[in-house]
Amino acid sequence: MITKPTVFVLGAGASISFGYPLGKNLVEIILKNFDSTFPKNAIEIFKGLGFSQEEIAAFREQLRHSATQSIDSFLEPRKEEERYLGKLAIAYALIPFENTDPLFYDGSWYTNLLNKIQPNFADFEKNKISFITFNYDRSLEHFLMTALSNRFKKTEQECVNKLKKIPIIHLYGKLGLLPWEKTDSDDYAREYNPSITPHYLRKSSSSLKIIYDKVDEKDLEFKQARQLLQTATKIYFLGFGFHKDNLLRLRMKYFNDVIPPPLIEGTSYRLSQDLRESIPKMYKIKFPNHDWDINEFLEQKIRLT
Repeated sequence: MITKPTVFVLGAGASISFGYPLGKNLVEIILKNFDSTFPKNAIEIFKGLGFSQEEIAAFREQLRHSATQSIDSFLEPRKEEERYLGKLAIAYALIPFENTDPLFYDGSWYTNLLNKIQPNFADFEKNKISFITFNYDRSLEHFLMTALSNRFKKTEQECVNKLKKIPIIHLYGKLGLLPWEKTDSDDYAREYNPSITPHYLRKSSSSLKIIYDKVDEKDLEFKQARQLLQTATKIYFLGFGFHKDNLLRLRMKYFNDVIPPPLIEGTSYRLSQDLRESIPKMYKIKFPNHDWDINEFLEQKIRLT
């Protein structure tokens, strides 16, 4: 059991082993989906959502010739209607990766973290862990529900009572609530499923934000995230890209003046040399001397205290 307040901050690299794409690959998928010569393209669905063939083609051509590896950067200077199309395109690209089996493959860091905690169902919610994620995917919530219900042979509601006490905060929204997360005040939920319909697509994209969207200082998710971070004893960044705007919104410089600061460490797998050198100088974030992936990092760094 993890007894000290511990926060895991997840970036895109935390979901890549489950099939979800990084920024460059997401752009490539969107371009392929909007390619009129590709047999299974998204054009008819998007036309059904009110976009013309010309609008879709123009969006694709501009993206193709933008030389960007980030859909967020591409959408930043665009008008609201183009951003709406972009968020629909993001949802259309990501929903097909909602498959359960990859979450449980041998070596899944979700599985390894859960086993490292050595969960006891009766006391599961006593683990002082929380997750802050910059990802849209719902794989973590789905994994935990699936694993707990099958491991301990518990009902969905019994698992919900445990999981609702483990914070999982999606700072930029997610692809809809899972059915077990829905409350009476929510009007939409969707199974963890790769199928796409216009209705699911519209609803699933409705909460998505991009990094350049205006985030109010009182934004609930960021407020909750900062509270969790500032009361944590240990903070671990996993698969994180360390974008300056994200670090600013988390107020990570707050910890530069805290004495003593919490333990703050992160993976640096495939991180540029510039970031490996600059991030520890600007923030109290330490990188291991080894180029560990998330599983290696968890094995070496996470202690059950």
